[in-house]
Amino acid sequence: MHTRQTLPTLAVLVLTVTAGCGFITGQSALAFSASPATASDAALSETGYEERAVTNATVTRNFSAAGQTRQVEVTNRQARYERAVDLGPLGSQRAAVFVTFASPEVEVATRTFNPISDMSTREVLRQFESQYEGLSVGDHVENRSVRALGSQRTLEQFEGTATLSGSEVDVYVHAAKFRHEGDYVVAVGIYPQRLDGEAENVVTLTEGLEHDGED
Repeated sequence: MHTRQTLPTLAVLVLTVTAGCGFITGQSALAFSASPATASDAALSETGYEERAVTNATVTRNFSAAGQTRQVEVTNRQARYERAVDLGPLGSQRAAVFVTFASPEVEVATRTFNPISDMSTREVLRQFESQYEGLSVGDHVENRSVRALGSQRTLEQFEGTATLSGSEVDVYVHAAKFRHEGDYVVAVGIYPQRLDGEAENVVTLTEGLEHDGED
């Protein structure tokens, strides 16, 4: 299975805002940075997942208004975790994947922006299809209430398909999206449907999220 570790589309989307004339008040770039949303050590130990990468995606754009230009710089954070599982004829593969993404709200001219806030869960998942080879998200299965970062959150489950070792495999995709401490946090779990009990691992990882929102 080949996987990728960045979400460039969301990193760019977060800057597709329209600035008002009052936002240009200085020479230095306006900088916004999310705090990483990561799985706790306890959750990783309980589920058997391992950290693969915690990365930053920083993009800078120039916005012009009233004949002036101001830079806006946004840093998004992503963490990726994997677990090796036995897939029978396909052998042992790191096919259970849990990914988190944190994106800051951008405040310009007293207005706040973040494209994730207006995206449906399915729309957000389209940005994650590159995280799992050949992933295609299908029908919605159910919603589940979980407690993450101090509040009840909705964890949605979808059916889907993906490509493992050249074979199409049925998978489940779980996703939660919510605002916490000035950032928008997304958690996504993907795994083959043949794995018993893996949904509980996704719940444990989601409920074990850590995010201080003060980075």
